[in-house]
Amino acid sequence: MGMTVIEKILARKAGLDTVAAGDTVVVDVDMTVLIDLQFATMWIPPTRIHDPDKLAVIMDHAVPAPTIKDAAGAPMPASSPPTSG
Repeated sequence: MGMTVIEKILARKAGLDTVAAGDTVVVDVDMTVLIDLQFATMWIPPTRIHDPDKLAVIMDHAVPAPTIKDAAGAPMPASSPPTSG
């Protein structure tokens, strides 16, 4: 049986001919997306982001924040971005 679309994408990104369910594959991602639901606990700013140009933080589930707890769980302010590199 052939590979699924996801397996084809992972194989191409990993430089492999094939991948299958259960394989461990390491790839460089095109984009990392963090959504506001991932900030339910207190946000801990990262000390380093591998490639900030490939990072998007999306606030769309609790905007405007319905509670103070939701507002406090928002990611870092723009005035204190993490270092890159």
